[in-house]
Amino acid sequence: MELRVCLTVALVKDSIILPFDDRIRMTRLYEEVLTRLEEMSMITARVLKLNSQMDFAVKFNPLSAQEEHEFAAVEIVTTPGGSGCYDYREGVCFQTRTVKTQGECE
Repeated sequence: MELRVCLTVALVKDSIILPFDDRIRMTRLYEEVLTRLEEMSMITARVLKLNSQMDFAVKFNPLSAQEEHEFAAVEIVTTPGGSGCYDYREGVCFQTRTVKTQGECE
């Protein structure tokens, strides 16, 4: 069984170079955010006992609310088998599983 993921990203407008002061500030903010996300991912992986040797990616992806659950959660770590998430309203970590489906990308 083969799982295909298709994603297309297109630039809408030409790139705009930031003024020098804004570029310096954006660089600092980027580094700070990345450092904080890496720290959150390490905590989430440790609490959920995710294999640190696995191939995993750090991300910040808000989860949409399910009908039966009110989430204030974000996906922090993704692994080949699923994701590690943190619900900041409840103060809990939880894991999701990747469900493989067959299909064609349009």
